[in-house]
Amino acid sequence: MQTTIIPLRPDNDQVYLETYILKDSTQFQTGARRPAIILSPGGGYMMTSDREAEPVALRFLARGYHVFVLRYAVKTLFPAPMLDLARTIKMVRERADEWLVDPAQVALCGFSAGGHPAAALGVLWDKPLIYEPLGVSPEQIRPNALILGYPVIDLELVANSPMKNESTEERTQEGKEVGIKDHILTLVLGPDPAQELQEQYRLDLHVSAATPPTFIWHTAEDQLVFSQNALRLAMALAEHQVPYELHIFERGPHGLALADEVTDVEQRMINRESQVWIDLALAWLRQRRQQQM
Repeated sequence: MQTTIIPLRPDNDQVYLETYILKDSTQFQTGARRPAIILSPGGGYMMTSDREAEPVALRFLARGYHVFVLRYAVKTLFPAPMLDLARTIKMVRERADEWLVDPAQVALCGFSAGGHPAAALGVLWDKPLIYEPLGVSPEQIRPNALILGYPVIDLELVANSPMKNESTEERTQEGKEVGIKDHILTLVLGPDPAQELQEQYRLDLHVSAATPPTFIWHTAEDQLVFSQNALRLAMALAEHQVPYELHIFERGPHGLALADEVTDVEQRMINRESQVWIDLALAWLRQRRQQQM
């Protein structure tokens, strides 16, 4: 396995890519191009969670995917994180020969707040807002599929979460969404964002027939990012006849990641029922590939 850290933006050394590239062995699949997954961890736009990075990357890696973890811009206004994802897709496709990536099989996998730029790129990839600042064609940055775990789709809905507010100091443990309730809108859109701007990044409103096939999972008990986020997106995908798969598990708090012992926090993040999400997602991706053959 080749692991490398690649700076992504000369103006921000906190934005970089972590690569997990399978070795091109002479004993199996020599020279074969593999599908790729780009991970976009959560973290409330205050950080990028380690729990939704390497542990998840290794699971996909073990199933034959090259994986790239994006540490996107945080504490900065949109569309910066989404543009970081677009830059990543562009880089992966440009270096497809070097890394033996199938450029037609590049999926985004985003969790929580990291699901917001992933889903945003999925619904807005063909808009000048995205491709013009990067000087690329829309097709260069279009993801082939989306995998979204408890994603933020409607920022206002998340900002109105009834979850008890906690101070930043109380929520600085690794992997926790920091201060998302009180200032998610300010973090992403600036102070007192206009309704028009909020609707620009309410992603279910911008789904079209050009949106990539999408796999979504969530839990009904999530009190930080309501499952309505997932349901609204699924309804929009159905309306536009975009292939999708949706799983709402009854139990489980926000931020489950793998939902097993590997990504557990204080024995709160183990949920046997929802652990199957990654196997379901892998089966769904395999079906997508077979349909393209």
